[in-house]
Amino acid sequence: MNAMASPSLESADRPYASLGDRVLAQLVDLLLAFGLFLVLGSLLARRFGGLTEDGFNLTGLPALALLATIAFGMTAYFILAEALFGRTLGKVVAEIEVRTVDDQPIGMRAAIQRNLMRAIDGFPFFPLYLVGAFSVLLSGRHVRLGDVVAKTIVIRRRIGTLKSTAAFAIALVAFAGGIAGAVALNGTTASASEGPIVATLATAVTGDHQPIEPTSTFASTAPAINLAFRITSVAPGTTLKAVWTAVDVGAAGEPNTVMDETSSVVPGPVPGTFRLRRGGNLWPVGDYRVDLFLDDQHVLGLPYRVVAANE
Repeated sequence: MNAMASPSLESADRPYASLGDRVLAQLVDLLLAFGLFLVLGSLLARRFGGLTEDGFNLTGLPALALLATIAFGMTAYFILAEALFGRTLGKVVAEIEVRTVDDQPIGMRAAIQRNLMRAIDGFPFFPLYLVGAFSVLLSGRHVRLGDVVAKTIVIRRRIGTLKSTAAFAIALVAFAGGIAGAVALNGTTASASEGPIVATLATAVTGDHQPIEPTSTFASTAPAINLAFRITSVAPGTTLKAVWTAVDVGAAGEPNTVMDETSSVVPGPVPGTFRLRRGGNLWPVGDYRVDLFLDDQHVLGLPYRVVAANE
């Protein structure tokens, strides 16, 4: 008498997660990634210079450090969430779960294997997962390469509207928190306006006095601190004066030391630029301020910060 064999996952009618299920989960998890990106990007821009009027602009090593940190953080999030719960927040929203081919929890080793393979599944346009998407579409069990390596599957499993909604709310809160954190970390903006003057601190200025890369944080090696201004309404012959002050540079100088004063008689509503050039030494690290006066009446103040270029 032959023993009856139990059905295997290869032959059973499994409710495998579709490509649409996976895309939904990925989009929700990207809310977390984007929130983290905003906060860390603002932190690095505040540290190395790169805060702009609209957020931040990082290049070189700071940009690479930001991308590497995001990649590491999100990979750790995927590994831990799937090893412990079988689901990330996105998978909770999509009501899908990662399991072994024997329908068991995947554990840490398989979670590491399938998530390290995201580097290949996401090629060449991470996080679009083009390789992984084609694999899901073409395979019978809708698996990507990471699932093949880790011997895992992703299945549909109802968990209820309440839990799914709560997971989506958590992801939205993380996203909103990232935006709020970035705004808070930006601190003072690179631009300000008061009455007849709009002024913007920037790393450079065009020939027609338009700011390039507005920022309130400058590297100690910056050749100059530029202040582009636009006068909207003023009587011809008015004197516009800029006063540059080192507010707090530690042992490098006394607090609130005036570094330079520049005056210009303006013919009327015109754009212009004030520029404080660096001498042979580096700018001392610390807090600074530039104030604008019209006929000796204070109309505007813009704080800025100098950070060490090699930090």
